[in-house]
Amino acid sequence: MTMHPPPRILIVDDEQNVLEAYRQVFVGQQPVDAKETRLDELETKLFKAASPPQFLPPFELCLCRQGQEAVSAVRESISQGTPFAVAFLDVRMPPGPDGVWTAAQIRSLDPFVNIVIVTAYSDLSPAKINQQVQPPDRLLYMQKPFHTHEIQQFALALSAKWQAEKELLATNLHLDQLVQERTRELTLAIEALESSNQKYRETAKQLQKTETALAEKADDLIGTNQALQQMVRKNEEDRKEIEEKVLFAVNEMVAPYMDKLEKSPLNDYQQSFLKIIRTNLSEIVAPFMKDLGHKYFRLSPTEINIANLIRLGTSTKDIVDQLKMTKRTVDFHRDRIREKIGIKNTKANLKTVLQELEGELGDH
Repeated sequence: MTMHPPPRILIVDDEQNVLEAYRQVFVGQQPVDAKETRLDELETKLFKAASPPQFLPPFELCLCRQGQEAVSAVRESISQGTPFAVAFLDVRMPPGPDGVWTAAQIRSLDPFVNIVIVTAYSDLSPAKINQQVQPPDRLLYMQKPFHTHEIQQFALALSAKWQAEKELLATNLHLDQLVQERTRELTLAIEALESSNQKYRETAKQLQKTETALAEKADDLIGTNQALQQMVRKNEEDRKEIEEKVLFAVNEMVAPYMDKLEKSPLNDYQQSFLKIIRTNLSEIVAPFMKDLGHKYFRLSPTEINIANLIRLGTSTKDIVDQLKMTKRTVDFHRDRIREKIGIKNTKANLKTVLQELEGELGDH
């Protein structure tokens, strides 16, 4: 399990006694000597009822008495790479700026910190605060007095939320990098395929011209025609080899990574890009899959994919998981494959038959 440093909490109030009360809530330090009575009275004023001692994870506190001091503390935390998870801000902090101004300045420096506005007055509505301090999902409002455990629970929940958002952001950035890398690889593969296709088209045009010229002198150029026919066959073999390499690259080198990305916690925006890539990739290899389907007993692309998985010994459950199909759909395709290869009404094992046909299918 990854260990995280203690969450940092910023507390801003113009009264030193209030700050000490906050400290007691979070770290359990007891007041001593002449201050004990005053702090007890202050805790009664701030918090509706005393809370029994409870276990709290460690927090790193930063106590400030004025808004400008708090803004400077946030700016320093950002520069040092140790931002605050939660900030508790009092509204009225004479003689300096109030808590709403302070919250707006903090938000401009750190868009991720969770801000809790704390006030004993009701003349400032949350709606007005929301207009100045965005976004609303990282802004809360508390009215004094409140229970000690409310402050503790706010700190616990908001710190956990802040840590989860931080980890999610890091994960999304990592996934974005992976998607960009895979996209670059796919782009290079497509460019190589386009270059090969262009060379093939140019060669085919040149061969057509040559054959036309040779047709006029067929009686005298039989040997040359034979040589050209060999070139045509070689070119066709090269084309088939390119198709097979492309299909292998897509199925073995690209598709597995796309499947992993699809199962990872992508957001909707990233999922849409992944669907576009998968659709475009299917369109690129569709002509090759049609040729293979004709030679593989006229199997469809889906049936070819399922037939290959069965031949390799993949269970129906694993096929369902890999192809994102229902078991009924897989069973339907299995029946279609058996029918097309002529073992519909026999007890022949489909896997065994497909393995026996592997050599013949491999030749295509």
